[in-house]
Amino acid sequence: MNDHERLRVAMVEPIGGHSGNDFYDFGLCKAIAEQGTELTFYTCDETDLDTKFTFPFRTEKPYRKIYGSDPVLLRGFRYAVGALKTAYDAARSKAAVVHFHVYHFAAREYLNFYLFHRKGIKIVATIHDIESFDKYGSDIDAGKYDKFQRCIDQIIVHSDYAKLALKKYFPDFPDQKIHIVPHGDSDFLFNKPITKEEARIKLDLPMDQQLVLFFGQIKKVKGLDVLLKAHSIVRDRLPNVKLLVVGKPWKVEQEEFDNIVKELNLSNDCILNYSYVPNEIIPYYFAASDIVTLPYREIYSSGVMIRSLDYRSAIIASDLDTFKKIIVDGENGVLFRNEDENDLAEKIITLLQDSEKMKRLRINARKTADEKFSWQMIGKRVNDIYKMALNGSI
Repeated sequence: MNDHERLRVAMVEPIGGHSGNDFYDFGLCKAIAEQGTELTFYTCDETDLDTKFTFPFRTEKPYRKIYGSDPVLLRGFRYAVGALKTAYDAARSKAAVVHFHVYHFAAREYLNFYLFHRKGIKIVATIHDIESFDKYGSDIDAGKYDKFQRCIDQIIVHSDYAKLALKKYFPDFPDQKIHIVPHGDSDFLFNKPITKEEARIKLDLPMDQQLVLFFGQIKKVKGLDVLLKAHSIVRDRLPNVKLLVVGKPWKVEQEEFDNIVKELNLSNDCILNYSYVPNEIIPYYFAASDIVTLPYREIYSSGVMIRSLDYRSAIIASDLDTFKKIIVDGENGVLFRNEDENDLAEKIITLLQDSEKMKRLRINARKTADEKFSWQMIGKRVNDIYKMALNGSI
């Protein structure tokens, strides 16, 4: 590629609209395209943001019917077909770089890597989850990472903690080729101001109670059980508070949380919405809530955290290293001791009784989002990493 040619990039992220990744995907692709890069986004057929808005890049959906209740082998075959179509189209379009998003290190993901690697296309990988959280607490086979490591030219992670974790499995990968770039998930599409009253009317939520929100895909690692136990303590001291849970369980049984609700007699104190929420409705849940909680046990990055900041939420999060890089306790959020439901309950109670502090946290949350997680900054940084991959730079 000479100085006068546009950089051509294939962005490959098959999850897309299936689990709400599409908002992040389109934000990132838009930010990169606005740097002058010619980009094509390859994803699954459940993605539809491109049908509702106009973006400065091409969207293709070769990964068709790869999710759902069909037999695993059939869905695996469809995934392989999607991977072949993606690699063929990207090569035909003369993509110089492919950007993969990795949540699992498994055979189907490696097929994507292999097809592009054999064509000599430079590979940049954003590794979101170093260890798959569907096996949280289990032993990890480090050997499966070797073949991925040999294919990748540059790696992006979202935090110092993620980079440190990655080095356990990619010990020989040059440190200079691992780049920390913020997650980025700020609302660039559905960002009109919404009052608490408007939001609660829209969602049919109680107007006369305080609401504590847990939002996002429900996994064991995200600590909803800790929050439910904390809420039983909050309820006993502040009976006018309800816990609002919004998100689909993933690789964990809903029954596990329903049993906790039953055991602690919380059925009248919780609003449980175990469902996927469309992008245009998400801002209403944040606007309706008094506090947003992130009681995660472990995390490498969090789109929910970035959205909470962007939506001016009063945030309470576990004191993980990843969150401590973002939250200054008492300034733009509140931290509690990880997995300690008593400390979490105390922090919730104290904050709900301090309206001035909640107001300050909200103002500073949005300031943090604007300063640290702007799409323009992220797009420029990622575009520079593409050029490093092409030039072999370290």
